[in-house]
Amino acid sequence: MNGLNKTIIKYIMLSKGIFYMLKHYSTKQKAMVILNIALYLAFIYFVIVALLKDHSISGYVFVVLGIIALIIGTLNEYLKYLYNEALWYLNFKLDCDKAEELYNKMVKYDIFKIHSENRGLFDVMVALERKQPRKVIEIINQNDKKFTANVEMLLIKLYYEMRAYLSLGQTGKINNCYTDVKNIEKMKKKPKIFQYDELDAIHEVAIGHNGEAYNKFKNVNMRNMNPKEQKFILEQLIITAPNAEKAQYQELLNKLMEIVSESK
Repeated sequence: MNGLNKTIIKYIMLSKGIFYMLKHYSTKQKAMVILNIALYLAFIYFVIVALLKDHSISGYVFVVLGIIALIIGTLNEYLKYLYNEALWYLNFKLDCDKAEELYNKMVKYDIFKIHSENRGLFDVMVALERKQPRKVIEIINQNDKKFTANVEMLLIKLYYEMRAYLSLGQTGKINNCYTDVKNIEKMKKKPKIFQYDELDAIHEVAIGHNGEAYNKFKNVNMRNMNPKEQKFILEQLIITAPNAEKAQYQELLNKLMEIVSESK
């Protein structure tokens, strides 16, 4: 087994058993949560002190405003938690139903519509995982303004369009998307949301160059990818690899799905 395969196994093993509450948060996210809790506790303390010591009208106004701010802040943290959980279930547990349930719950309580602004992108990811390419294109078209708001969002749009058109066998559409991708790649400050080798590989598959596609997919660095992203790359490696090499990628995919299954 080569170094690439060992790296993939090493990474996917890191996610085994890490799926409750803050356990799957990054160190930065955990630090932010702890900091926010400390700030909330300090704020509660000052509100209580003000309530006990200051019985003037201004004192009561401060307490009321403090309580309102505390409620809004707590709601905001809860919404961020639901959002992160939805993405975790989608990207790491590959559970579209649970992810959608959590996201819908977040949207329901997001009265200021701050966290639910990415609804279109989330729905696109879910539709793609459910193998509904026509729905992917439909959602992108319905949210065209958001998907073309900046070059990063445009690249995201092109990536999911290429994935959807690949499933639909629409090579002409992929060629059009790919032309735009290459134009973005030529920019001095090109976005690095996706690896361009993956986009090149998708195009090679579409035009029937499996050998070139295989080499491009092999160049994709999966070390920092989540299981959802790894799953797609491994599936494409199985499809495009020479017959003698398909088994090793099937083994990696089986290991990945076993770990994902154990975490549910």
